[in-house]
Amino acid sequence: MTRPSTVAALGLSGACFAIIGLVATRRLQITLRVLYVDGRYFVAVRHFGEWRELREFVQPFSPSVVGAQASVWGCLDWVCRNISYQKDDGEFWQYPSETLGKMDGDCEDSTILLVSMLRGFTNAHVVLGDYQGWGHAWGASEAGEILETTITEAIAVPDPEAYHPYVLFNDQEVIEMWPGALREVFQLRRNKAAKLSLMASAFT
Repeated sequence: MTRPSTVAALGLSGACFAIIGLVATRRLQITLRVLYVDGRYFVAVRHFGEWRELREFVQPFSPSVVGAQASVWGCLDWVCRNISYQKDDGEFWQYPSETLGKMDGDCEDSTILLVSMLRGFTNAHVVLGDYQGWGHAWGASEAGEILETTITEAIAVPDPEAYHPYVLFNDQEVIEMWPGALREVFQLRRNKAAKLSLMASAFT
């Protein structure tokens, strides 16, 4: 017969293992943000335990997006002037309707909104990559123009050589510049204040 103290100890031990397991799972998700399943790309960039197929984020036919479609530079200018830059806590990607509802978001949120607007009438992609050593997102037009959404008006970027694409995606396709590039995006340095400071100096 097991002594009560041993049972209590085992119960406490089990609880500790459960807590350790939850912490380890959380750390694993932070580390493992990308899954490849049958040629599809899944990312963990929303709620804990929630995986979404990458193409789901671009939504050109969302009712909240359709009415905003115009020209490439008209759409870019609208996003730049109306969507405030707001860094998120950790990594949380918004759908276009959420960004429109809040009227703010960080670089991937405003870029996903822009590309969703553009995809109603032209080919465009969200680009995930490196800007001067920092993780960043921007748009790419059908003509290959860099569409920067984190500034306050639509202008051509003065330093296109500083933008290094890793992954391009929209509602129809995902293009990795090399195998495993999407996973490498989440290994890039993250410091939004430092990145914005570099961008501000480049745009002045």
